[in-house]
Amino acid sequence: MKMLIIIRDNMKKRLCYFFLLLALAISTFGQEAYKGQIFITKQQFIRQGNMLQVNMHIDFEGVDLPSDESFTFTPVLKSAKQQMILSPVIVNGPQKQKVYHRKEVLDRYNKKKHHGNMPLFVLKDNKKSTRTFSYSTEVPYDEWMEESALYVETEECGCNGKRANIYEDKIAEMKKMPKPHVPDISDDVDRNMLAWVTILAPNDDDKLLSVNGSIPLGKRNGLDCLPEETCYELYYRIRNEISSVKKVRGATIACINVTGYTSPIGDNKDNEKQAISRSLLLKNYLSQTHVNGKYPLNVAWVAEDWDSITSLIKASKMPLREATLDIINTVELVKGREKVLKNLASGIPYKFISEKFFPQVCRLDYEVKYNQESLDAATGLLLLKTHPKALKLSEFYAIANTYPKGSQEYNDVFDIAARLFPDNPQANINAAAVALTKKDAKLARKYLERFAALPVAYNNMGLLYLLEGNKDKAEVYLQMAVAAGIPQAKVALKYIIRTESKK
Repeated sequence: MKMLIIIRDNMKKRLCYFFLLLALAISTFGQEAYKGQIFITKQQFIRQGNMLQVNMHIDFEGVDLPSDESFTFTPVLKSAKQQMILSPVIVNGPQKQKVYHRKEVLDRYNKKKHHGNMPLFVLKDNKKSTRTFSYSTEVPYDEWMEESALYVETEECGCNGKRANIYEDKIAEMKKMPKPHVPDISDDVDRNMLAWVTILAPNDDDKLLSVNGSIPLGKRNGLDCLPEETCYELYYRIRNEISSVKKVRGATIACINVTGYTSPIGDNKDNEKQAISRSLLLKNYLSQTHVNGKYPLNVAWVAEDWDSITSLIKASKMPLREATLDIINTVELVKGREKVLKNLASGIPYKFISEKFFPQVCRLDYEVKYNQESLDAATGLLLLKTHPKALKLSEFYAIANTYPKGSQEYNDVFDIAARLFPDNPQANINAAAVALTKKDAKLARKYLERFAALPVAYNNMGLLYLLEGNKDKAEVYLQMAVAAGIPQAKVALKYIIRTESKK
């Protein structure tokens, strides 16, 4: 009996010890805020290059939020002398969310500017689901932040006659958090290739930049057939692009271009006349919305978009493709191109392209062109996350070089640049270099093949053939690269000679 009592006492002590450890773990990794109603975990500071990433997970299950009220969650970095207010998150009750949405639409329509810090996102409270969200944002890093602490300010809406109280809670200290992640060379990178590949530094500072998009019109062949929501969507997209460009440091908008495209249905002369009328109607509509403000607005309409139709035919496996292309290339529009196509093989090819391709070419393309001063690396890093289309190719190069060569972050920047500049030789040659370091010959060939004749691509082409096991061709390209003045090629050639002599 005495032995049993001792065992029970030991079990009680172990349980007490376990729950004490559990309580310590919770208090270490989680912090309460807003009168204990919000619980914050997974606080994390990650410094990458010149940027600081702030992460945390927020659980607001304890908040009793009426349907017509809201609260604003705002993280703040504070040191003894400085502070930085981060983007807030707004949590609205269901009824409050409807009011917020209506106000947002009206503000956009009236072009009312938002004052204060733009919210990272706005969340509709749903008590039937898990009431949590993850917070992640990036800000340019400064030395004072090393001695800063992370606070959160929770502001009540002041609805229904209540006071708009603000509660401040300290969440974490930068110096007490785990050390930030320092990018290292990826495990899948070949260090020899990393030393041999050519990475080109683009120079595009004098080029006009643009952001653009397209709205498909389907089978609608003219402005008179466009529903009002399509016209409004065009206005809305252009306005958003202008707003995004204005947020880019050093950006100056040059002009706004809109081009409508239709398919070759009907008489060519009539289509040309209608194109002029459609472009004027569309320009009037956009001018009345004042979407362009003081910036030049250019509106055009292409009556019969044979260029796009030709591209679609070339990329297809349609019947009598070459014969169809031959007619398009040799028979002029005014001499009955469409009629000749209809007579080809009883009209089967024409029927195919009219059903498959004509609807695809009917669209509205828009672009906002702008000039931009060169950005510093910190601003470039921030834009890479939020608006990568606003970056120049030279800025992608600068951002990549804030990371160690061969790190995952370094590689990702060049991959993104190639996707955004698919026809640019430097972007493709650099993306191929990244693929070569990861021994991905198929991807490297996809990027390089179109530019194989350019001297700046010789070195990477030689390395591609080396990776594929064709040492003869590798040697030819590397010798041409040496003649073109690419120093890495000499090292790669010595490697080939050395390995051949050992056989």
